[in-house]
Amino acid sequence: MDQQTENQTMSPFESNTTSYSNSVTSSVEIGPRLRFWLYLIFDIFAVPCTVFVLYHLLMKRSSRQALHNHTLILIMLLDLVYESVDIPLHLQVLFTGVVRPATPALCLIWWFIGFCFYYFIVVLLLFTSIERHILIFHSQMVATKRKRLLFHYLPLFSIVLFMITFYAIAIFAPICENTFYYTYDECGELPCYESIPFFTMFEQIVFSTISTCLIAIFNLLLLVRVIWQKYRIHRINEWRKQRKLAIQVISMSTIYLGFSLPATIIYIVRLFGQPDWGMEVYPALCYLTYCTIFFLPFVCLATLPQFWDTVEKLGSRGRRRQIAPVVAQ
Repeated sequence: MDQQTENQTMSPFESNTTSYSNSVTSSVEIGPRLRFWLYLIFDIFAVPCTVFVLYHLLMKRSSRQALHNHTLILIMLLDLVYESVDIPLHLQVLFTGVVRPATPALCLIWWFIGFCFYYFIVVLLLFTSIERHILIFHSQMVATKRKRLLFHYLPLFSIVLFMITFYAIAIFAPICENTFYYTYDECGELPCYESIPFFTMFEQIVFSTISTCLIAIFNLLLLVRVIWQKYRIHRINEWRKQRKLAIQVISMSTIYLGFSLPATIIYIVRLFGQPDWGMEVYPALCYLTYCTIFFLPFVCLATLPQFWDTVEKLGSRGRRRQIAPVVAQ
């Protein structure tokens, strides 16, 4: 029985697998049915949460202009596109067993969003982790328009330009010939640029491995510096502001590291001489990286001062309404 006939005799959930599960033997695997329901449930809550976060970041001019919010706005915009386009396409294939419409254009767009936007978010998290050191401890570096252009806007613009250009060339330029499998999730999962060493090196080493390690290092250093600053200075209001900025980026980075660091560690061990180490759990860990996309909006919302100020105001209004006037008898 050939592969096509076999797929036709199975249910969509059973026949739909990815190239990860086909290329390795895994004893720990997240089945298509479970993935469908997990993705669906998480996405239903993640999309409105992301919209709500963007609303709070964009509704006030002071929030839009705050330097520490610019990367958050970019991350949430990328996250929203990922949740609104990439995840529904996964759900369709997981449920029906086929890509619809089965066209190369859809697969290329899917790959661009799936790969570019995910690593785009990772690089932005790294930039945010580094920039918070500047905003908290070296604010004089962004004290003037020229300095803000040099140390904030120019690096941010360079990241945006580089990531879009890199993946536009990797996916849309005719540098190699892609093969599309319309009965597999994400059209077979791996674009042909993955076979080109230059692109693989940047994606797996720079965007993934090095970025993940640096995110962990810079956030650990940020935590130590903020705690040390508390005991070094006695201006409690200044320390509270520093704490809020630190907690925000540390919380978001922790979510990313929690779901991505295990797969990164396995990749590093495999890279340095143990090619089969951890392959039993590696496919499942790769699927878990999607949780970063789902949970980032909730962490971002929980660390927004504007949100908690609004909640506090609504709570105080509710308490005032519950206090009935006392009428003398």
